[in-house]
Amino acid sequence: MRTHVALAVLLAVSASARSQQQPAAANPAATPAPVEAKLALNPSKDAKDSTIVFFREGHFAGSALKPSIFLDGKELDRLANGRWFSVQAAPGKHELQSSAKNEPATVIETLAGQTIYVQMIVVTGTWRGGGRLLQVAPADAQKVVAKLKPLHD
Repeated sequence: MRTHVALAVLLAVSASARSQQQPAAANPAATPAPVEAKLALNPSKDAKDSTIVFFREGHFAGSALKPSIFLDGKELDRLANGRWFSVQAAPGKHELQSSAKNEPATVIETLAGQTIYVQMIVVTGTWRGGGRLLQVAPADAQKVVAKLKPLHD
C-alpha cells in the first residue's frame, strides 16, 4: 500500500514539474538575444578594432575553477563556468594564454571589424586545473554563447 502511495506522489510531482517547464521553453521572450546584438550595444566599439569573445560552457567537472585569460601577456579576467566576455583588440597577431601551466599559447590573427570566438576548455590536473583556449568557428560559437550568461552583468 505504501509503495502505491509513494508511486502516485512521485508521478504527480514529476507531472507538475514538466508542466511548469513547458511554458518557459515555449516563451519566445525567454530566448537569449544573439551575441552579435549584445556586442552591438557596446558604445565603445571602434570599427578599427577587432572583437575577441571568450566563452566557457557550463559543466559540472571543474565548475569551481576560474582560470585566468591573458592577451599578449596581460591578464584580462578570470572566466567562470557558463560565462562569456568580449574585449576589443587592435588588428594583428595576438598571443592568448590561460593559467594552465602545460598548455601552449594560442596565436590568433585578427582583422579590423572582425569578431573572433575563443572557447576555454577546462583541463583538470592534480590539485589544480587550468584552461585550454581554442579558436572556434563563428557559426558554432554563436549558438553556444547565446545560451551563456555574460561574465559581468
